[in-house]
Amino acid sequence: MKKFKVRKGNFLKSKNSTSNMMYNLLICLIPFIIFATYKNGIYPVIKGYGNLYLVFKPLIFVVIASFSCIMVEYLYYLIIRKERKTFNYLFSESFALIPGVFIGLIIPINTPIWLLILGSMIASLSKMLMGGLGKNKLNPALVGSLFITIIFSSFAGGYLNPLELDTISSATPLANMTASSYVLTYDNLVSPYGNLLDFFFGNIPGSIGETSSFLCIIAFIYLVVNKVIKWRIPISYIGTVIIMSLIMCLSKDIGLWFIGFNILSGGLLFGAVFMATDPVTTPISHEGQIIAGILLGLLTMAIRYLTPLPEGVLVSILIVNITTLLINYFSVKLFSKRWIEVGIIIFLLLIVGGFSFVIGSKIHNKEIDDSYKIISKQKDNNTTTYQVSGRGYTGSNSIKLKIVFKEDDIIKIEVIESNETYMKMIFNNDYLEKIISNQDNLDDLDTISGCTYTSKYIKEIVDKTMKDYFE
Repeated sequence: MKKFKVRKGNFLKSKNSTSNMMYNLLICLIPFIIFATYKNGIYPVIKGYGNLYLVFKPLIFVVIASFSCIMVEYLYYLIIRKERKTFNYLFSESFALIPGVFIGLIIPINTPIWLLILGSMIASLSKMLMGGLGKNKLNPALVGSLFITIIFSSFAGGYLNPLELDTISSATPLANMTASSYVLTYDNLVSPYGNLLDFFFGNIPGSIGETSSFLCIIAFIYLVVNKVIKWRIPISYIGTVIIMSLIMCLSKDIGLWFIGFNILSGGLLFGAVFMATDPVTTPISHEGQIIAGILLGLLTMAIRYLTPLPEGVLVSILIVNITTLLINYFSVKLFSKRWIEVGIIIFLLLIVGGFSFVIGSKIHNKEIDDSYKIISKQKDNNTTTYQVSGRGYTGSNSIKLKIVFKEDDIIKIEVIESNETYMKMIFNNDYLEKIISNQDNLDDLDTISGCTYTSKYIKEIVDKTMKDYFE
């Protein structure tokens, strides 16, 4: 019988355990929870908007989402695996609350509680069904957030807290860009929210806790120093967005402020620091991490500017999660040769440049509205009936109206077709009747708070139709 030989080997032991990494992650998220509570709760109430519930609403969201994730894992172990896990295990070893904390920070402030719970359950199930901590191929928080903001978008509610709803009365910066048909001017994209410093510190509409780029940079430094995240992914991700933005600036004569707008808008920095660096769902090699970052930047900009979706971070990270196994495979098979890995990165950068020019063909640096169209115009004695279409919040030709003139006055406005999410608010506020009543002074007619762009664009369509009629 052969004897096994046991030899002493060299082993490296690191104090940077999974527990330490997760605790450091939670420490970094505390300032975001505090900021979200102040921005969306305390400050609006100080200014006279909301009540005591609003003060604690961001914190309540985080607590409810985390508790929901913990309960789903507990029941999954108990019912499916026939194991009774203690809450200490779920908290300190499975880290069941982590997806819940993230979901509480990256969803709209007006999300109903029932949808928050449902999204948290989906997030936790996506983690457990793939094998639990360390085996999930997709970021659980992003799966839950995708479920809330895309699949159930009609129930998710808006991103504006009560103060923003009354004082800004507009969508998030990226949604505003989409709604304005990609007219990239400083006055159109930045001025409605202040200046780029407001973007940097997070004083803009957006998800509950991801708007502060300042906190994201501090968190990035802390997590890299403590070896919790891989710095190559955020740097290559943000660097790709900077390169694409710069090419768009130069090709379309847009100011360099546009680079800052792309970096500081939406959840790009939050996603780059916290979501794209999940150690389970990201490539293992240095080259693979750089490639993943380039792909993230490319996908984010393509989704923002070539699709109806105003924000591309969430979807981009999930797509790269799916491709991680492929990137790892090529990392092992091909990247042993330096010229191959350099060639692949150069190839991706060429694609980045090409896509930048493709995106540039869609954007404008001045107000251009070619979406207004007179579909038909019928005269019958002293009555003229128009059917017209024009731009709405969801894009070009998303609103179609029937406008009837009689003896030089509008007597009827009817919505024939609409893709607008908030058109119901137009009807509930009798806004079409108000336009008819104020047709001689449309500029003095206020838009509807919470439905600003749809009401604004309807006014513009009616105004253009009136100009054609009187010409």
